[in-house]
Amino acid sequence: MNFAKTLKCVLGMVGAIGVLAPVTSHAALGDSLFASGGVITATFEGTAAAYDSELALVVTSPSYNSGWIFPNHSTAVGSTFTFGSFASGTPLDFQLYVFNTGNTWHTGPASGNVDGVIHANVIYNWNSTGRTFVGFEDLYGGGDFDYDDHTFSFTNVNAIPEPETYAMLLAGLGLLGFAARRRKLKETATA
Repeated sequence: MNFAKTLKCVLGMVGAIGVLAPVTSHAALGDSLFASGGVITATFEGTAAAYDSELALVVTSPSYNSGWIFPNHSTAVGSTFTFGSFASGTPLDFQLYVFNTGNTWHTGPASGNVDGVIHANVIYNWNSTGRTFVGFEDLYGGGDFDYDDHTFSFTNVNAIPEPETYAMLLAGLGLLGFAARRRKLKETATA
C-alpha cells in the first residue's frame, strides 16, 4: 500500500472514530465557549463549595453583562436564567465571583485567570441533552481540581478546543504516517 493510500486509510479511521465517539466523552479543561446561535439559557446544577459564589455572563461585542446570578447556597438545583439571544460565534466569558476571597474566575484558558490556572471544566452534550455543562473550581491555585464547586449547564453554547488539542492530533497522525512509510520502505527493501 503506498503512502497516500495509507494516509487516506488512517484519516478515514480517525474520521469514523470522531463521528462514532459519543460527544459526552469529550470533557475539556480550558476550552473557550462560543454561542451557537439562539437563546442561551443557564440551569443551576448544584454546588459542593463551602465558599459563596455567583455566576455572570460577560460578552464584549456586543456589550453585555448579565449581572451576578445563581447564589450557590440559596439557589435551588434546576433553577434557570435566560441570558438572551446571541449570534453564532459570539465569544462568551462565563465568570464565577467568589465572595469569600474576592476572586473572579473565567471559563477558557488559564491565561484568563490571575493565578494562571484553569478554573472551568467543560463537558459537551452533557448527559446527551445537547447542553454544555460547566463546572467551576473556586479556590486560588485550583484547590482540589474537582470542578464541582459551582456547576451549570447551558443551551446554545459550543466549546472550541485549545490549539494544543489540534497539535496533539496532528502529531499523532504524523507518527502514524511515519510508521506506515517506514513499514513500506522495509517491505520494499526485503522484496
